[in-house]
Amino acid sequence: MIKDRPLLLFVLLAFAFCWFWAGLIYLTDLEYGSTYASLIVAVGCMSAPALAAWIVSRYILKEPLHNLSVNWKTARKNVLLMTPLWLPLWILFFYLILLLGNWLLSPEIFGSVDFTYEGLLNRIEDLTQGQIDPESLDIPSIPVLFAVIIAGAVVAGATVNLLFSLGEEIGWRGLMFNRLSHLPLHQRVITTGIVWGFWHAPLILMGHNYPEHPVSGIFMMVLFCVVLSYPMDWLRNNSNSVLAPAAFHGMINASAAGLMLFVNPGHEFIGSVVGLAGMLAMLSVYFLQQLISRPAGR
Repeated sequence: MIKDRPLLLFVLLAFAFCWFWAGLIYLTDLEYGSTYASLIVAVGCMSAPALAAWIVSRYILKEPLHNLSVNWKTARKNVLLMTPLWLPLWILFFYLILLLGNWLLSPEIFGSVDFTYEGLLNRIEDLTQGQIDPESLDIPSIPVLFAVIIAGAVVAGATVNLLFSLGEEIGWRGLMFNRLSHLPLHQRVITTGIVWGFWHAPLILMGHNYPEHPVSGIFMMVLFCVVLSYPMDWLRNNSNSVLAPAAFHGMINASAAGLMLFVNPGHEFIGSVVGLAGMLAMLSVYFLQQLISRPAGR
């Protein structure tokens, strides 16, 4: 239970603002994923934590806004510049875990990975429900397409997507990180992840991330956010800025759909970027970073 009153107010406001816009989508019968619904999510819901953080910082804590750590000058540039390297590592681990899971268990659970050009065309046809003839598309070779997906996600995460992901990260890794910074790592990360996960609840109910499991998907999203909070916390703490976790957040969002072009999906709780495979891949990147950054001789 959150006993810090400014933090509690922040959480209540972040939920209220987000859930208001999510409720608007539901009450107006907008199809989730449509242009208008996506715009409401991006502008209304994703900005809710930042708006809540600004209100609490400005009017309750009466702290300067630079305490929310949206800064470039005081950020550790080496950490900011290495952040894009986490994306291809996560992608690599994601596919390796899918391949291992497929081998140990079954494609019905983990899904199957297909890096052939024919498999890509079939996957595009499936995703578009036959409305687009993939043969009519000018699709580059698989290596070039991979490079485009990764490079495009990095650029998007550092530019356009950054504007939207900052709407969340100014709250989670800004105000919330500051208010929980006195806690041990695991307690801070788990608390943040649980709040962050349940904040998504109305969007999950409308089909976000787990369309086949809208109710149980809420708890899966909480678990995913707890796992993702570990690398996000590391980036925030070691960069001294919310820019690093916000950029990585934006890169993940930009690359997720592209990664699934090469996966014939299994269970969405297991073989997806927001399922078990994606979580294990994220933990692998985090533990690898911990190993690399550990001082010699320890």
